[in-house]
Amino acid sequence: MNKTLRLRRNADQTGEREVDLYTQHAEQWDHQHQETDQRNQLSNGRSAEDETSLSNGVPANDGSNEETRPVNNPPIVAKDGSQHDCTHCHHVGDKVKEYIWVESRPKEILTETRSKEDVLIRSIRPAPITIKRKPFIAKPDSKLRNAGTARAYVAATEDKPYGTTHRDWARNHSHQTVLQQHCEFFDTDRDGIIWPQDTFHGFHKLGFGLVLSLFAVFVIHANFSYPTLPSWLPDPFFRIYIANIHKDKHGSDTGTYDNEGRFVPQKFEDIFEKYADGRDFMTLWDVGDMLKGQRCIADPIGWGGALFEWLATYLMLWPDDGRMMKEDIRGIYDGSVFYKIAARRASNRAYGYE
Repeated sequence: MNKTLRLRRNADQTGEREVDLYTQHAEQWDHQHQETDQRNQLSNGRSAEDETSLSNGVPANDGSNEETRPVNNPPIVAKDGSQHDCTHCHHVGDKVKEYIWVESRPKEILTETRSKEDVLIRSIRPAPITIKRKPFIAKPDSKLRNAGTARAYVAATEDKPYGTTHRDWARNHSHQTVLQQHCEFFDTDRDGIIWPQDTFHGFHKLGFGLVLSLFAVFVIHANFSYPTLPSWLPDPFFRIYIANIHKDKHGSDTGTYDNEGRFVPQKFEDIFEKYADGRDFMTLWDVGDMLKGQRCIADPIGWGGALFEWLATYLMLWPDDGRMMKEDIRGIYDGSVFYKIAARRASNRAYGYE
């Protein structure tokens, strides 16, 4: 049996936070569960007094499909899937021996009238992948509200609920979606059209060499030009129209951009919660796990696009310790970090460091 049990503790009236309980009562739990099985098997021929004696202090089932237990012992799961009302715990029962329950403050003891839908449960034992990859839940005191709602022009996260505020970035780009902001750096003349040469110069300013910059031009414009065109006819110059950049969204990605180019905070936070154990950085190995975990079936364009984008991100940031910081990755989504990197490299060249 897994020694780690998932609990959700009420932190205050407005939110909940999840904590880990490494039970020292695992053996006792199994022992009580075995005794429950014995009581169920012998219930036809055994009296209530015998069952009470057999349970070693745990009262027998009174016919209401509800089992009680000593206050300090872990709850026992009923096989009929019923929910149990404990002294300080409200167990969320399941027909598949679910070991998840909700612990509340004494003054907020939950009752049988509360439904499962009222409780946020991120993981269940019968589906181990849900334990390995847990979605993000905002902290009770977080300023990030409605994380699942896409933001049109603000790349909001729990650490940056108002997006990029440096030089009033979000306000100055309130006429663009976050995906359009991501592409703006490469539109040097601000005409809303990215030519192949614009992409080449942009990648070169970000530190990519001649070969990698040419490769980026080929990959980006060969795949992403046609969906953005204002007509059905292909463009011989392979230009990209920023106004239609949302049509370039591909599968097997993180889902941080929605289909209209907005920014979804929940999906961004899920990247780090699921694949980086909630840290504020990602390693190249974390990226590999993420690419594998986000793959959709029969989606070679999406696989290749996601691989190209995240490898380019790592090469551009090139962290000395191998850690891509969360804030830098967020800055790539709204494009603000591109200007910082380009300015830093230009300054280094001016002073002879490159």
